[in-house]
Amino acid sequence: MKNKVIEAVTRYDMLHAGDTAVVGLSGGADSCALLLVLLELKDTLGITVRACHINHNLRGEESDGDEMFVRTLCAERGVKLDVFSVDVRGSADRHESIEEAARRLRYEKFDEVCAGGAKLATAHTANDNAETVLMNMIRGTGTKGLAGIPPVRGSFIRPVIFCTRADTEEYCRKNGIDFVTDSTNLSDDCTRNRIRHRIVPALEEFNPSFIAAVTRMTEAVGDDSAFLDGYAGECAGKCRLGRGYDSRKLKELPAPVIFRIIARELKENGVEPTRLRTEQCTEIINRGMGKVNLCKNKFALVRKKVFYVDTQVQNYRSRQ
Repeated sequence: MKNKVIEAVTRYDMLHAGDTAVVGLSGGADSCALLLVLLELKDTLGITVRACHINHNLRGEESDGDEMFVRTLCAERGVKLDVFSVDVRGSADRHESIEEAARRLRYEKFDEVCAGGAKLATAHTANDNAETVLMNMIRGTGTKGLAGIPPVRGSFIRPVIFCTRADTEEYCRKNGIDFVTDSTNLSDDCTRNRIRHRIVPALEEFNPSFIAAVTRMTEAVGDDSAFLDGYAGECAGKCRLGRGYDSRKLKELPAPVIFRIIARELKENGVEPTRLRTEQCTEIINRGMGKVNLCKNKFALVRKKVFYVDTQVQNYRSRQ
């Protein structure tokens, strides 16, 4: 397992001498193994290792038990630990599921931990990556979805992304470390668990190395996607015109590049870049004029050969 972590850290340039890596420590096998392997490698890498735990308060005594387990583990290993208690049920709005609210609150706390320049190491494994790819395929996806979980995203790193769940459990056993099991992971109430318990085992009947095969695929697709993102960024700079982009230059670009430029523009204006929205924007770019109602009070326009996003378009026709 240690070699797989070194490979991931090196390939994706995750950590450098002097960095602080904060492990998102749930108490499960994956995060415990991540903490242990980074402690083992800290002198080699020249890093400082800390941990943080989020108590979501969703499983009563079990949640509190997980917190106590993590506190004990870190105390025994001399690891500085930050613990955050969040009220997921009370914080979820009517548009969020409990899972979505928990993730949002968790990453808000992770952002706080990283505010001083630390890197947050999450324990996403090759199994998590394969499950994510399958979920994306079920919903419908492009290359980013097929690329799976990004090994690095801003200050977030995934050092065990090449390791399987079996690797992390075996590493914990070899190091004499117990780990907790979240009871919600045992049920089939959510899509990910059904994929984990039913779909992946069925696919492994066809290919026992299914997880490894998905890892290879996501590496290749991820490299392609990163190249296209970089190229799209270069093209965006050449097409930039005032507040937006020269629509005449945009429509001369390959479709995957236009898609990425549009998606980035929508994101920067607080709009989720769905396939439908990007296709609608592409249509008005190709026409050389038009307006797309993206969401409440936000519109994409092509006016005077410039594509841009605006919130003040009430007199759009009179301004043509």
